[in-house]
Amino acid sequence: MADPSLFDALRIPPDILIALDNRTFHFAIQPYHYIIRIAHILSMGAFFGGIIFLDLRLMGVKSRVGIDDLSEQFMLWIYIFFAITVITGIPLFLFDPVHVGSHAYFAPKLVLLVLGLANAALFNKLIAPRLAAGESTPWQARLAGTLSVLIWTGVVICSSMNVEGVPKVFLR
Repeated sequence: MADPSLFDALRIPPDILIALDNRTFHFAIQPYHYIIRIAHILSMGAFFGGIIFLDLRLMGVKSRVGIDDLSEQFMLWIYIFFAITVITGIPLFLFDPVHVGSHAYFAPKLVLLVLGLANAALFNKLIAPRLAAGESTPWQARLAGTLSVLIWTGVVICSSMNVEGVPKVFLR
């Protein structure tokens, strides 16, 4: 049994994880596992960096680059890095779904990921058109940027917490 956690209610049921376990797939990608993991981590870092840059601008943090100077090409790269992160994350999960899905922070990571996407969709639907029309940055944009920083930071923290357990012995 896994260690008790605040997030136990969010865990994926073991029957589902067992049903997703496919040893043939596991052995097929095993030689490429570390390459997939490296691509996942690098793309996640690039995506996170781009999102933080955008969100800090929305929150009013000034830099030499104005919000108007951000091109569609910059956004395209954010979308590409997110896609690479998802595309590499799926086989990493399916490599050993019982082990990966059993981590205490895996389901909260997925919940935060969905919240991050919902926040971005709401921003693009409700606030971005106002910014594109030349309005000054509304408080809702600052709120969306702040929420985005908090949510995506939570995704990265949950991902980091899943990598390995808490040390059982402290060496001095």
